[in-house]
This record gives sequence, structure tokens and C-alpha cells, in this order.
Amino acid sequence: MPDYTSGGDFNRLGKSYKFDYLTLTSNFMLSSKEKRRIRRSAEKMEKRTTFEGRGMDVNPFFAKTDSQEDLWKSLNKNTVTIAVGPAGVGKTLVALWFGLSAIKAKAFSKVIYVRSDVGCAHQRGRGALPGSMEEKMAPLLGPLVDNLSVVCRSHGAGDYLMDKKIIDAMLLEDIRGRSLNDCLIIFDEAQNASPDQVKTVLSRVGENSHIIVTGDTKQIDLDVFKNHNGLLDCYHRLANIDNVGTVRFTKSDIVRNGVIADILAAYDD
Repeated sequence: MPDYTSGGDFNRLGKSYKFDYLTLTSNFMLSSKEKRRIRRSAEKMEKRTTFEGRGMDVNPFFAKTDSQEDLWKSLNKNTVTIAVGPAGVGKTLVALWFGLSAIKAKAFSKVIYVRSDVGCAHQRGRGALPGSMEEKMAPLLGPLVDNLSVVCRSHGAGDYLMDKKIIDAMLLEDIRGRSLNDCLIIFDEAQNASPDQVKTVLSRVGENSHIIVTGDTKQIDLDVFKNHNGLLDCYHRLANIDNVGTVRFTKSDIVRNGVIADILAAYDD
């Protein structure tokens, strides 16, 4: 018979558990509520240990431009950050990097990626596409998938983070009524949203959450948003509110590829 007074370990369902006599006996004196709290804490710790144990540690952040540094500082300081600028400046990259770094530091539990299902004028709606909802959402997650190889060390990070819902995608059309707590919300491509839609997303920010609204007003896909644009509206409307930061990128901030600035300039002429 085991000597429980000296502690020991046992194996159950292939998992090894260590215990000691005081822990074993005191556990019986805990209330059900306290036991649930301890179990949730243990599960949360196991999830974080698994995340780091699989080699998916987040790389240290480094800014390539002053504007990227400004965006990082705003995300740290403010509950709401609005980032406007052309393609290739790293708006989504910095936002994702900040969110996963905060998860690693145990400041948040997840990143929620919100995007409108707006495309070209003749595109079919997401519901018309074949497959499961995850398969329907996959094309919208391209910006995150592309950036994960920069943010994380492991090549398998993307699948793991999404399978475990550490990164969770959500359509703008499905966000009404939600309360999003303990997370970073990335509202991407917000130039394809109306002021009322941006207001709806901003009002979903729950306890211990930050939000970043990003977009490029040069990439508005439907004419309806050219004169009634939620991204520009919130950028100007909220600029002087405490705990709201705004960052404007320019073509000089483009880091994806040097030729992009010249291409954009050619289309502006």
C-alpha cells in the first residue's frame, strides 16, 4: 500500500499526477466553487505551457519604421487604436505581434480578428461558398497567416493557434450583441464598413480588452463606402478622446517591398 503521507505519484489515462498528503486532504475541504476555480486555473496554465512547449514562442518585436513604433506604443497605452495607411506598412503585422506578445505575457487570452465580408461588386456572399464555416473564413485570414511566420518561431504556429481558438476569426456581420473580454480585437479592412458598423464593433470591447481598427482608404471596394466611410469617420471623430490613439502611415512607411510605393504613386497620378 502506498505511503500517502510522504507524497507520491500515480498514473491515470496515461497522465502522471504528483500529489502530497496535505494537498490531497485539503482538496476535500474546498467548496465546489473553489475547486472549479482551481481547475480552470490549471487548465489555463496547461494551455499556456503547451503553447510555449511546442516551440511557438513569439519573437521579440522590432519596428522597421517610426510609424510602426508609434503603433506599438499606442497599442500598449490605449484601449482603442486607429491605424490608417497604405498597403505594405505593417498595420496588421504589428497588431498581431502585439496581441500574441500580450498573450505570452498573460495580459490577454486571445486575439479576435474581425473583418467585413465585402469584396468586389459581383462577389458572392460568404454563405454561398461551399464547405464549413472555417473553410469559408479561410480566405479572409490570409493577412494573419502571412504574418505568423514573422511573429512566431514555429512553422506550425498558425494551425495550432487557430485550432485552439487563441486566434479566433469573426465576420463583422456576426459581431452584434457580443461582449469580447480579455483579448485584442483586430478590426481589419475597416474602410469597407459604414460608421454604424464601426460603432458596433467598438462597442463590443469588453473587460480587459483592447481594439485596433485598421484600413486603407485607397482600397475601398464598393462605392457606397467612398462618401460614407466608417474608417475615416472614426479616425476624425475619436481623435481627441482620452484612451484613443491614432496613427497615420504614409507611402514612406511601406516595408513589404520597395516597388509598392512606386506602383501606388503611379496609380494616384
